[in-house]
Amino acid sequence: MKLTNLTIAVVLAASSFAIAQDAMPVDTNADGMISAEELMAAFPEVNEEMFTAADTDEDGMLSMEEYASAQEDGLIPTDDM
Repeated sequence: MKLTNLTIAVVLAASSFAIAQDAMPVDTNADGMISAEELMAAFPEVNEEMFTAADTDEDGMLSMEEYASAQEDGLIPTDDM
């Protein structure tokens, strides 16, 4: 039973990581955050001002939540190009 639970936990953790990576393809260094450089490389039409507007916690990086919110708000393009 313990082995089954451990196996399920490992599979779920691996799946969650894969989903998170798919959700942020702009995160080229896979650190879980998006830098201005990563965002502007993926979307040349994005400028520093747009990045700053998306960075709501002002830490200089976009979290997955900030990235998704900025896309929903139209601040940055969506990945569906």
